[in-house]
Amino acid sequence: MEVKFKDLLFIYEHQISKNVKNKKKLLNFERNKFQNLINIYYELKNNNYRVEHYNIFLIREPKKRIVMSLSIHDKIINHYVTEFILKPKLEKYLDHRNIATRKNMGSDYGIKLVKKYLEQLKKYDQVYVLKIDISKYFYHIDHEVLKRMIKNELTISEYKIINSIIDSTNEYYVYRTILKYQEKNFSLPNYEFGKGLPIGNLTSQFLSIFYLNKLDYYIIHNLHLKYYVRYMDDFLIFHHDKYYLTECLIKIKYQLNNIYHLNINENKTKIINTKEGFVFLGYYFKIRNKKTIIKLRKETWNKVQKE
Repeated sequence: MEVKFKDLLFIYEHQISKNVKNKKKLLNFERNKFQNLINIYYELKNNNYRVEHYNIFLIREPKKRIVMSLSIHDKIINHYVTEFILKPKLEKYLDHRNIATRKNMGSDYGIKLVKKYLEQLKKYDQVYVLKIDISKYFYHIDHEVLKRMIKNELTISEYKIINSIIDSTNEYYVYRTILKYQEKNFSLPNYEFGKGLPIGNLTSQFLSIFYLNKLDYYIIHNLHLKYYVRYMDDFLIFHHDKYYLTECLIKIKYQLNNIYHLNINENKTKIINTKEGFVFLGYYFKIRNKKTIIKLRKETWNKVQKE
């Protein structure tokens, strides 16, 4: 695999060092910065990388969830793999309505897209939105399904490195650490063998939006639902015919179950009349008397104020 030292240096100085909260770890890495980066360079070049160890801990805000933090060494590799392997090779397959973790295509872009769709659909007397939420998405992404998707797009050495990152959730200590939190009465999902992506990794963010790219295509082109937005595992699909959306939901569920081995969250999946209003990306959207109303949710405002 071709690796450039200048790219590793750029990743460290512009993406990693500025965001490391543990200053002691940062100082230790800085003492031998160039030697550490040279070690990473040869580790990638010689194709013998394996994830060292995750620091697994619980955060409680905005909700209780597990974070799997990497060492600085592993973070550099994780970012490098995302920026110089995954994005150049796989981003071309992503539809512009798939809006998470992409340059100039984040939350603000998604909100503008929803507003655009509502404006275009206001000509109908009724406009409905199908909201789909996938149950424990990050924990249930199937390793073998994902590997088949990426295998032919990567070189053998690239594929081997990304395989090791994907399979890192299979390590027994990951399961045991999360189990200890569960034993303290924390309601948390755990990883099954061969399932899930490490929460917190940049590679996981990208692979999670790539995983359903063919489903995006199916929804837009096979089901002819062009008014569509997906943010990770949160789907919005707009249409003027409620019964057609109901039929499409059955077909989408079949695809999710049989191809991707995923299940929808039945409590959060519903078809809503836009006159009643719906929430997406921290905003409240509604069509009232042919006018589009967009408001920042109180919970979102309170969160911004705290920050």
